[in-house]
Amino acid sequence: MNARITTRNGGTSEVATSATGASFVPLPAHRATKVTLFNYTGQKIDWKIDNGSFIELNNNLAVAIDGLVGSQQVSVRRTDLSGSPVTIKFHYAD
Repeated sequence: MNARITTRNGGTSEVATSATGASFVPLPAHRATKVTLFNYTGQKIDWKIDNGSFIELNNNLAVAIDGLVGSQQVSVRRTDLSGSPVTIKFHYAD
């Protein structure tokens, strides 16, 4: 028996980090079980799921985050806590 996995919902979007620097900004809400963050901002960024601990993501890297019930579970900020927003692109899939 062959099984084929299909994506019901998916796309790309982006989010700007906070102008205050230290605050995490949630990704825009999309139905998603997986989000891939692409950090091409020139800066290190931190990301976290819900209220969990944050993880640093270096510039020019990407990370795939599985097991979500919506893209808004993932939040981001600049690691250096600068108030100059950067835009982070991401792909979501359900």
